[in-house]
Amino acid sequence: MNKKSENNRKNTCIDLLNAFSEKELDGLRHLASCSYFNTDKTIVALLDIIKRDVWRKRQFNVELEGIIYNKLFNKKSKKNGLSALEKKQLSTKMSVLTRLAEQFLKLEALNENNAYGGDLLLQKILEKQQFSLFQRHINKNKKQLEAQLYKDFEHHRHQQFIEENTLNYLHRSGELMNRDNLNELMYHTDIQYFLKKLSLYMSALTLQNLTLRQYDMTSVGLMFLMLDLPQYASHPLVQIYRATIDLIKNGTDKNYHKLLKILHHNEAAIPRGDLNGFYIAATNFCAQQIREGKLGYKEAFELYRIMDEKDLLIEGNYIPIGKFKNTITAGCRVGQFAWASVLTEKYKNAVKKPIRESVYHFNMGAIAFYQGDYKRALHHLVRVEHINLTYNIDCRNMIIKSHYETDQEYDERTLQIFRSTEKYFNENKELTPRNKKAYKNFIRMLINIYRVRHRATKMKLENIKDKLERQEVNSDKKWLMEKIEELDGGR
Repeated sequence: MNKKSENNRKNTCIDLLNAFSEKELDGLRHLASCSYFNTDKTIVALLDIIKRDVWRKRQFNVELEGIIYNKLFNKKSKKNGLSALEKKQLSTKMSVLTRLAEQFLKLEALNENNAYGGDLLLQKILEKQQFSLFQRHINKNKKQLEAQLYKDFEHHRHQQFIEENTLNYLHRSGELMNRDNLNELMYHTDIQYFLKKLSLYMSALTLQNLTLRQYDMTSVGLMFLMLDLPQYASHPLVQIYRATIDLIKNGTDKNYHKLLKILHHNEAAIPRGDLNGFYIAATNFCAQQIREGKLGYKEAFELYRIMDEKDLLIEGNYIPIGKFKNTITAGCRVGQFAWASVLTEKYKNAVKKPIRESVYHFNMGAIAFYQGDYKRALHHLVRVEHINLTYNIDCRNMIIKSHYETDQEYDERTLQIFRSTEKYFNENKELTPRNKKAYKNFIRMLINIYRVRHRATKMKLENIKDKLERQEVNSDKKWLMEKIEELDGGR
């Protein structure tokens, strides 16, 4: 290991604890202080040192390693750093703390998912042959499941586990010859399998369309034959998955409206996370139709408006920035500028902090751009820092278009901005050669139109139009044609 990597190396324990909240660190300290989980008092001291001197403050390196060791073992600092034995001693303590942190996360997961903990408890009660207590828990769990609104994968997984434990109980108690629950067990086993399989199949189709990857789908046909059986075909989630898959495989207007109808009638029985995925499939269809010129933005706007009303734009604690941008763009495209502005403010703090301000200025700039207020658009767009490729490209395109619109006379500085943007596209390694050519053609044409507009060239507008029409790829031929028509009509 060279000196640079030695001085800046990762530490699994520090990295994990840096991901903990302060409340979680306090909970971990309580666990480490409990003799059932840990009898080594130096581990508690190590955690205190990390929380006080390291947690979210400093990158782990050789110097910090020495500081932690000296404080933990009450040693004086050494100029030459820790010996191999001392490093091993500290590493051992760090490993114990890491295992305790993992144990804490397991307990947190069980607390957040009571059903899993309850399933494990049922197994232990049966092992102790406490049949009366087992029945009490089974009856309680069944009542809770009957009251659940969502009959999703987790619901049927829990039902399956209850039926498995019930079958085990019937076997242990000697009642299996008198009665059994095999029909119920097979139904819940099948349904949870189908729901998981349909979800994976839907994901595979989506990725296949985006990446051209191929997946083994040989078992899917047999699954659909079984799904035609009445006991499975009537399940709301099965119906919605099948409608969504039909839309992905055969994107027709009929399949699109069929999915929306089923979603509307069954949304009360669909968990929020699943509902979000089905609406995303619908928005993807709209986006494809828009790109092909078969659909306007009205349908996409209505979908995003519904998703906002149903609180589906947030995923986890954040709004995906691609979804955010598409939502604001759809609103702007149908003239809903006030709505787009309200949503930009509403979801601003739901964007991850490092890019929050840039995403905000991008969306505010986009709203101003589509309103035709190009000066205000530039005021926001020039404040956008690196976000991702899609944002960066759209931002640069709006900037150069805004400069075109605002210049009252020829300005060489604007030409420099155009050329700088062209260089960005040419040198961007994330773009395919075809996309680079499309953006290059756009900017070359933009420069020519700009010069004609300000009478800074001998080129004829008719020649530029003819050349543009013959181009096979151009990132925004429609907008350029509009600018040509504006100039041609002003003569």
